[in-house]
Amino acid sequence: MFEKRFIPRILVVLILTCSSVLFAQDAKESIFGDVQKKIDEAREQGAELLSPEFYKQAVENFQEANKLYLNNESTRDVREKLTEADRNCTRAMEVVNLAKITLKEPMIARVDALNVQADQLAAELFKEGENKFFEAATEIEDGDIEDARDKGSDSEEFFRKAELKAIKGAILGEARNLVNKARDQGCLDVAPSTFQYAQNLLNETEELLTNNRYAKEDATIKAEECEYQARHAMYLTQLIETLSDDERNWEKLQLGYEDILTGFATQFNENPRYDAGMNDAVNTIQSNIIELQTERDRLRAEVTKLQEEYDVVREEATLSSAELAKVEELESKIKKIKSLFTPGEAKVAYDSESLVIRLHGLTFPSGKSIIQPEYFSLLSKVQEAIKIFPDRHILLEGHTDSQGNAATNKRLSEERASAVREYIIANMGISREQITSVGFGSEKPVASNKTTEGRALNRRIDVVINLSD
Repeated sequence: MFEKRFIPRILVVLILTCSSVLFAQDAKESIFGDVQKKIDEAREQGAELLSPEFYKQAVENFQEANKLYLNNESTRDVREKLTEADRNCTRAMEVVNLAKITLKEPMIARVDALNVQADQLAAELFKEGENKFFEAATEIEDGDIEDARDKGSDSEEFFRKAELKAIKGAILGEARNLVNKARDQGCLDVAPSTFQYAQNLLNETEELLTNNRYAKEDATIKAEECEYQARHAMYLTQLIETLSDDERNWEKLQLGYEDILTGFATQFNENPRYDAGMNDAVNTIQSNIIELQTERDRLRAEVTKLQEEYDVVREEATLSSAELAKVEELESKIKKIKSLFTPGEAKVAYDSESLVIRLHGLTFPSGKSIIQPEYFSLLSKVQEAIKIFPDRHILLEGHTDSQGNAATNKRLSEERASAVREYIIANMGISREQITSVGFGSEKPVASNKTTEGRALNRRIDVVINLSD
């Protein structure tokens, strides 16, 4: 019985506790929320940097309000502190907006310095710049714009110096170390030419960056060469000092060089001799290298020529393939059109310029141009054929046999071709510009007008689809 009563009480206590916490959080949010948001926005706009005093006061006011709230002080005292925080935050934002204009150049210089890690590589100069910038920002807070500009100009100068020092340190740091190390090892006395070359490169690189701190690519190339020459000088110094310890080392050095030259010479089936020095061996190797270079150039030219020929052949093959595909596509379309009509309805003929559907199966009453309903299905097939070449121009030609008056026959052929044109436009919705009609009368027979069968073939409508590009 005890357990059954005790458990519900615990749940009730937990629920009430959670409700109280949530209520307290909501109550605090309603009091502190707007000011907290305003302080966050000021920080995002750079108030810590551009209006340090007002922003600091706003934060301190906010923290004092929070402390009063936690100590259950009066809501009035809490709101007074929050009002002070809000006021200082507003003043901070006003200073921020003014500082972004007044201290625009110092701000750019500061960002440039940070981008090359000047805060680490030129810490003292950067710190001086930060101090001057802080002073400039506080001058703006005090309303002294002229002093703010002067302090800002000082901070910009320190930031630029710090930036340059950082750039030089990043690019020249290792080069300086190696040159100093080479000097300490006595390279100036033992290998003076090589050491001086390294020293000159160091000086040139530093001068280059002083004149244009953003010429990093050229400076990096010079610095890397400087590093190499410094290492070279140290190697030569060590070698020369070793040779000086024992005169027999000079023979070893000479024989070593001869072995190297012999290794090269044997690649060309040469057997050099050194009783008169190394010049003959060197000249022989150089002659062979020149011959190889000449042959290489000849082969490169031949490869280039072959590549050009290959490109031409490939282009022709591509064009041939495209033309073949085009022809195959055209033949496929024509085959499809032929399949639409029976021999009694139409005959399909084509060449490179046009495709002709000769409608022998479409007839008109004698002396008339009215399309009979029984031919609607045939004209539907004509429409299907036109759809296969949707963007091509269509010419409808009217033809008659030779019987009767020539002028009458020509007019009748024009009227019949026009009737077919109007029917197709009405049923397909194509533009009038795409389809044209003309009448030739008996001018273009396809069979003899002396027979009944021939005259029947001559009385026709020809649908001419333009195939030329």
